[in-house]
Amino acid sequence: MKRALIALGLSTLLLAKISPPAPAVETPWLAFSFRSDLEGYGPAPINRPILAAQERPAQADVTVLDQWTTLVLEGGSLTVVHRNEKAWTSDPSWDIRELLVADLNNDDQQEVALVLWKPFRPEPPVFYGAFGFPAPWEEGSLRNHLFVYTWRGGEWFPLWCSSPIADPISDLTLGDVDGDGANELVALETAYGESLDAPAHQVSVWRWNGWGFTLQWRSPAGAYANLTLQDVTGDDVLDILVQDRS
Repeated sequence: MKRALIALGLSTLLLAKISPPAPAVETPWLAFSFRSDLEGYGPAPINRPILAAQERPAQADVTVLDQWTTLVLEGGSLTVVHRNEKAWTSDPSWDIRELLVADLNNDDQQEVALVLWKPFRPEPPVFYGAFGFPAPWEEGSLRNHLFVYTWRGGEWFPLWCSSPIADPISDLTLGDVDGDGANELVALETAYGESLDAPAHQVSVWRWNGWGFTLQWRSPAGAYANLTLQDVTGDDVLDILVQDRS
């Protein structure tokens, strides 16, 4: 009986060693597409193969802005290098998580979007202390912001800088997702107090309004990751693709 049990144990061990591993279950994709009947966005069928999203570099991220100017994002800090000299360095208190170079305000020029975290300061103080209003967050706590910079005429300067964002951005991209010929900003939104690697709660679409961005649409709540824009419905308009982590 003891020998039989040993033989059974050995055969089970051998079977475990030679059995192929279970195939990995691919996280399903969701597509959202602009629908004129909804005057917004809704779920869409995926009729075309999904192209693999480009992997982001793990080390220093170098972006060429023009033939003389590069952006170097490393360790949450951004340096603008112009003609081999440092032209600008971000504030040491900033932790820049995302950088996007694109025509953000539809003026046929390239701007630079920065998604960053920085300590909250009630600015200007007159909005709070002078009128006895409580500050919305504890001073010094890290808050999420979207800053837009531009390089024009040999100068680097802010075009628009948001106040602390209510729903922190974990990822963003840009493209014409409603087919009107103008770009929209598409973002994944999370919540304060959660890990930066946690799935996003919502997908949102924004349009430049001349001074900042106006919300066009926000998805139902879910668990979203790996934002990308591709035409998967075959209508020659970019669709919003995310993986469903729920």
